[in-house]
Amino acid sequence: MDEAIVVQKYINRHIVLEIMPETKSKHPASVDGYSGSLEDLAKAVGNMRYDRAAEFMGKLAEDITHQADSDSAKGRVRLAERLYSTAQELYLARDRMLSAWEICKPYMKDESEK
Repeated sequence: MDEAIVVQKYINRHIVLEIMPETKSKHPASVDGYSGSLEDLAKAVGNMRYDRAAEFMGKLAEDITHQADSDSAKGRVRLAERLYSTAQELYLARDRMLSAWEICKPYMKDESEK
């Protein structure tokens, strides 16, 4: 029997390779898929139309609320309270940004949704 076949059969019978998926941090220090700085990201969001920036704030608030729900369910009461408070402030910021949008909307050039 060919030596290479013998070795391959041995490997198949005795060696099991387990490939582990790359683990991603639940709370990474950067935005996956975004290579710019946080300052650039903040400027990019701030430069969006106010209605779209408000929508972003609302989505962020929703995500923080879900995290708070999860922490609350795990008995992490203090952390959950802080996260709920943060989400509430984000919702207020969203509402204020929508108010700013209503003020400037009539003066915006007719642009398609971006």
